[in-house]
Amino acid sequence: MKTSIANVGLFSLLTIMAFVAFSLNVVAQGGTGEEEGLPLVLIFLLPFILLSLFGIVWMILWPAMFLWGAAFSGKKVERMHEEANQRRNSLRNRMGREILSSIDGGYRTSVSNAGLVHANGVFGPSHWHLMIGFFNNLIGGSVTVFQQVISAGRAEVMQRLREQAEAEGWDEVINVRIDTASMTPQSSNSRNTVRGVEIYAYGTGIKYE
Repeated sequence: MKTSIANVGLFSLLTIMAFVAFSLNVVAQGGTGEEEGLPLVLIFLLPFILLSLFGIVWMILWPAMFLWGAAFSGKKVERMHEEANQRRNSLRNRMGREILSSIDGGYRTSVSNAGLVHANGVFGPSHWHLMIGFFNNLIGGSVTVFQQVISAGRAEVMQRLREQAEAEGWDEVINVRIDTASMTPQSSNSRNTVRGVEIYAYGTGIKYE
């Protein structure tokens, strides 16, 4: 994490120095006429004005995004979970059964074709969820907001696996497994750098005779 911050700081410093060098070069080549004095000053100050405007915009935008997450992120997670369940029920009605199974299917003898079926997705909590999780960790226990995000993400990925199997023409997917991986840099020691979790579901697609 410290290395990343140092790299960002070095990049910012080099960028500002490049802006200053470019501005000085423009001023040096632009002459010293009084009619050109104001435009040259503006050209010299333009990089700093842009950086200041970016800082002001970010100061306004970040709190707005945080408030938006506080108001709507929970409902968005619930809606994603509900939509995944609705799509699952619709597919079950079309297929007449649940096509995902965790068994190995060794008792089947009428298999004409088989192949790998997989689906994945990356899901993460909002800053509002991270703040609630931080205070929850102070007292310990179940972190409900994170459970909701992971549960909704798992339901979505499992439904994607069903839809992928249907699109490829498989009758069933057996030996279904699901894995998760944190999207955190290996060199980081800070919990605050966790911004997403990849959920990966896979299984063996079966086509019966």
